[in-house]
Amino acid sequence: MVKQARRFIITGGPGSGKSTLLGALRKEGLRCYAEVSRELIRQQAARPDGVLPWRNLPAFASLAFSEMLRQHDHADGSAGICFFDRGVPDIFGYLRHGGYEIPGDYLAAHARCRYERVVFILPPWEEIYVNDSERPQRFEESAELYHSIGNTYATLGYTLVEVPKMSVDSRCSFILGHLQEQENRPLHRLADNARTHKQ
Repeated sequence: MVKQARRFIITGGPGSGKSTLLGALRKEGLRCYAEVSRELIRQQAARPDGVLPWRNLPAFASLAFSEMLRQHDHADGSAGICFFDRGVPDIFGYLRHGGYEIPGDYLAAHARCRYERVVFILPPWEEIYVNDSERPQRFEESAELYHSIGNTYATLGYTLVEVPKMSVDSRCSFILGHLQEQENRPLHRLADNARTHKQ
């Protein structure tokens, strides 16, 4: 029997600690895919006519959507658990927050995605929130995006598990502990045969 990749999404508003958490999971030997949007912003900001989300959200969403689908499909190359720093539904949450309709082809493509139904969501955390060139939003907007993204996932039928505000190691243990309960096997087995992959 061929084992399938199991794609778990970690989401939340900007600056909630997702990337740091993914780094901790990566150190545990689990495959992790980095956030598409931040890399796209770096690439687009270096171009004179670059597409940036705060200038043209629909155009940027189109770029991110294509990359997220590619990232999703790449996981088919290996079996076992892997984690994504945001998934396709995050794009829907951003578009809704910006007052835009979600294109029908986006919804159709999402229906073919094979994400796990449990999604880990990180709450807004002002004490760790930092602005940078790729994250110009005020903390208040980050909190609004958290709600928009969370509502989007819930509407699509996902089960949200909020990761508490605590140390990175504790957050990592929280997620692995939750998966241990689901899998009914020891934590160290979750990382068996896993390959670290930064995308």
